[in-house]
Amino acid sequence: MKVFVYGNTLNSAFNLAKEMRSQGVDAEVFLDNTSSSQQDFPWWDYPEYSPQNLPDWVHYYDTFPFFLLPNAQTRAMIDNFSRCDIALVSGWGPILAMKAKVPFVFHSLGSDLHSIDAIVGLKSIFKSQTTLGDKFRKFVKILTYAPLQKKALKTHAKKIIISMGFQNNSYIKKFGLQDKTYLWNYPKDIKNYGVQLDEQLYEAYKRYDVVFFMLSRHSWHSVWNDLKGNDKFIRAFSRFVKEFSPNVKFITSNKGIDINASKALIKELGIEQYVEWMEDMPKYQLKKFQALPNIVMVDNFGHDKWFERFPKDSIPRVGFGFGSIESLASKSLLLTAFTDDDFYGNTKPPILYAFTQDEIYERLVQVLNMSISEKKQMQQDGFDFAMQWHEQTNILHKHIDLLRKISHNKTE
Repeated sequence: MKVFVYGNTLNSAFNLAKEMRSQGVDAEVFLDNTSSSQQDFPWWDYPEYSPQNLPDWVHYYDTFPFFLLPNAQTRAMIDNFSRCDIALVSGWGPILAMKAKVPFVFHSLGSDLHSIDAIVGLKSIFKSQTTLGDKFRKFVKILTYAPLQKKALKTHAKKIIISMGFQNNSYIKKFGLQDKTYLWNYPKDIKNYGVQLDEQLYEAYKRYDVVFFMLSRHSWHSVWNDLKGNDKFIRAFSRFVKEFSPNVKFITSNKGIDINASKALIKELGIEQYVEWMEDMPKYQLKKFQALPNIVMVDNFGHDKWFERFPKDSIPRVGFGFGSIESLASKSLLLTAFTDDDFYGNTKPPILYAFTQDEIYERLVQVLNMSISEKKQMQQDGFDFAMQWHEQTNILHKHIDLLRKISHNKTE
């Protein structure tokens, strides 16, 4: 069975194919320049690689694949993609697989499914807090790609896998895709994720009782953008430090469409002395921070007006992104919103749960008062949870078995 994998958000396709190959599957990766973010390419997390130096099972096409009027590179990619038995795709992969006329399973990693709802997509463009240039690019992409993506998923996708609950009511059920959809957890390398303590980094941060490291990019001003809720954490953190004057540090990444709004809010609240801004970093550097014994990783909290965008949800459906899973894998304490219990046997993960600003404040106080033994127990419980539900050697066999079944039926 030859499997082609496409859609390399945060190196997901690369890492999945790498693990499938270790389990005896003939898997190869197709890359192009769909993403403008360097973190979506192997050379971001793996410095030994470059666009000119990739494993022979990775095929890189230096082009943006405009499928309506494909250039020579895109035509070559489509032709080469047709030479597989089955494809596992995310992002715009359904269009590529449809054009290549190969059976495929679509694994939606997060916002991939947004693209099939053109009406909501267009509405979000005009309501979002982005530049005119960004609005125009998204407008063109929706008009040209959304019909193709919808056709590919409704007509050609053999199966669909979703890993976050917010996709279910607003996209899967709305477009009648539930009969071909599985709610499965994403396979990750949990057992090998963590690294040894970096003594030099530890020396720089050991003087703090707690270091809060915000993973999520700054995108909170409008419910029609990504729902990260950074402002809720910033306001709760301000209340926390003003009431307790704790010996803490708040590290956050200098990325996101609302970065200037976050910086203005931090200045307005007068907490700049607690905040350290860092440029986005690859995983091998991030892991060093996650290994610090006094670290608390902070992910996203959703938007207070969640139901304005997702009216069919009975609760805000906030699930685990890659950053949350990896934080548990590193045995870090994790502060985030989470309501996707049905992906985990209706059990709640051992995290510092918060959605509202008041709940975030309460968790900050809780961390300050936790004993060393309590922290170590939660860290271990979080790792055990991630091992049970996400360790790729435990759960990737479901994906492989599904691909084999579809590939086998194709040849009958």
